[in-house]
Amino acid sequence: MAQDVGGSAMSGSGGGRGRQHTLYGQRALQEDFVPRLVGLHCDGRYRVPFAYPGGAPLVHVVGGRGSGKTALLDRVYDAYNGRVPLARADLAAPGFGEAGVVDLLDDDSPNASHITHLLYLLAYRLGLDVRRFGRPLAFPRLSLGLLVVTAWRPLGGDDGDVRPADLRRAEADLRKFITDEDSNVRHRRESLGRWFDAVSANLPQVLASVPGLDAIAGIVLDTARHQLLKGEPDRGALAWWGDRLPPAQGYQGDSLQRLFQFVRGFRRLDGRRRTAEEHLVAALLADIDAGYGRLRRLNRTPRPLILLDNVHTDVGRTVLGLLGVLDSPPAANGHRPTRPVVLAASLGRGAHLPPLDDIGATAVPAARPLLLRIPAVDHTHIGEMLGAVDYPEHLPRLLARYSGGRAASARTLVDAALRLLQDTGVIRPRDLLDAAVPDLLAKLLPDEVMRDRLTLLSPARRPAARRALWTFAYPEDHTEELIAARIAEAEGYRSASCLDGDRALDLLLTHRLAAKTAPERWRGIHLRLRSLCHPQEDDYLWHTLALGRVGEVVCALHHRFTGAAPESWLTSLNGICAAPHPPEGEQPPDAGVTPLCTVCGSAGPDRVHEAIGTLTRLLWQLSDPLTLAPREDDLNSVRIALESLYGNGADRAAYRAASADWPARLRAGAQAPDLPIPEGY
Repeated sequence: MAQDVGGSAMSGSGGGRGRQHTLYGQRALQEDFVPRLVGLHCDGRYRVPFAYPGGAPLVHVVGGRGSGKTALLDRVYDAYNGRVPLARADLAAPGFGEAGVVDLLDDDSPNASHITHLLYLLAYRLGLDVRRFGRPLAFPRLSLGLLVVTAWRPLGGDDGDVRPADLRRAEADLRKFITDEDSNVRHRRESLGRWFDAVSANLPQVLASVPGLDAIAGIVLDTARHQLLKGEPDRGALAWWGDRLPPAQGYQGDSLQRLFQFVRGFRRLDGRRRTAEEHLVAALLADIDAGYGRLRRLNRTPRPLILLDNVHTDVGRTVLGLLGVLDSPPAANGHRPTRPVVLAASLGRGAHLPPLDDIGATAVPAARPLLLRIPAVDHTHIGEMLGAVDYPEHLPRLLARYSGGRAASARTLVDAALRLLQDTGVIRPRDLLDAAVPDLLAKLLPDEVMRDRLTLLSPARRPAARRALWTFAYPEDHTEELIAARIAEAEGYRSASCLDGDRALDLLLTHRLAAKTAPERWRGIHLRLRSLCHPQEDDYLWHTLALGRVGEVVCALHHRFTGAAPESWLTSLNGICAAPHPPEGEQPPDAGVTPLCTVCGSAGPDRVHEAIGTLTRLLWQLSDPLTLAPREDDLNSVRIALESLYGNGADRAAYRAASADWPARLRAGAQAPDLPIPEGY
């Protein structure tokens, strides 16, 4: 029942394209809560009281693909860039999204890991000069830790060493001083200087396992030089490492000697590496706390901001675990350290989590970490996206149906609708979907091979049906193991994208299948799938309706009506009438033919049969996802048909309840299989 609807686009607006899009359901977090975490309003004009004076929790935002997680981070980044120390990293992107930095291939490098890679970037970004912020943040503790991890090679690791000779000589010379219990401080500093000069001169070779970090590492490690050559072992950053690496954990000597022993744990490539990474993250946080001295705390200087995207990845989960020290208790002297604000986003469902719009100007949740979900975009939000154009009343509900509550999908659909209105003045739902579905599926399922497989499998409602579809499409794949592997790979890809059971994706795949499939192939698919079902099963009738054989379905439902409980019969009707419609232009096989009903017999259809026929045809028609607005005549016919099935029978009161409820739900945009089943009758 897809209607053509006219309308006029707003002149010269381009459908609102080019504007900065509203983040629906996220304004409270973006404009109220994050500013109170940072201590600075999002427009940067004035400071605001801290929501957590003692330190904010890690804020972890969860949402599906295209839900707006990255857009939220974009908006926060734009608001605070150049106003506070700010770092952003995409943990699923090569080089964590930093231009020119090559991705670390694995965590097996002896002098680098994904965590050290990330820490170099965070220290570099957070250490940039920020106007009106004062002296830039420095990272002496972290720089020392990264230096020894990156550049120092413990004794016994020199087999096959191809590094420059000057670096090897400087390292051998320094090794004597850092293992000597009574080392001459002046001579040790001279040796440190020669070694550091050799490291700096050969940084590309030192960083061979992490290409692209040369410039950034050079800037970060320059801080370490001052600490090594001028600092005292019992003061400042070196003293911090000495306290962090006590003799009880096997470290010996003064702070400098313990620091150089620290690299052994990192190179173990086991649980000791994770412990070493914990020390490095703790160094980052200690440096930030040290950068916020008494004066900055008294002046309520805004806090640094770290934005992490895609923390659902392996490295992201590791980072979240390491950042648990954000919530460490106050020190023994009562000092509560200043922590950065960390806003992380990950791919996931999060249906059980509170939505972002629960966080307002006064809310201060106690949860640590604070887990929130991206709220779904609904038809009212889509109406706002459409703006002031003259659009059909039910268009927002149609677009919401195919968006799945995803902001990115809704925007794609809105833009396609506005282009149609502007170019033709008419919205034909099928044309709208034909224009938008390729983009929608490409964003939700970027892998083209997996997208094609999931399109093929979309009509299958059980495992046997999926196997049958695969052999129907790929008869050359004749082994059960190969077929199972191909299907499992496709389903695993969908699951990894957090799209299991996603109704909107099912609609998009079904539309793509119908658009790409010739009528005879559509018939072949559903006939084959139907042959796997018992004629009394709902799945059998679902495929029969997908073939357009309405008369057969009506006869089967009439036969069931005589013995099924009303609630059970309405449940079956609800599911069966959600069957997809054949490709456009396909002539129903039973057009003009009335199958013989075993209940009515040769006398022809009776009153109940005609009511079931009217109800089945209209519910299937009104449950076409391309339907814009049901006609009142059709809704009245649904009501009358259900009242006819009630027939004043006390044991059939569920039909009477449905006759009052279903037309109103259909008018509001509900479709099978989501019509409510009356209970308690």
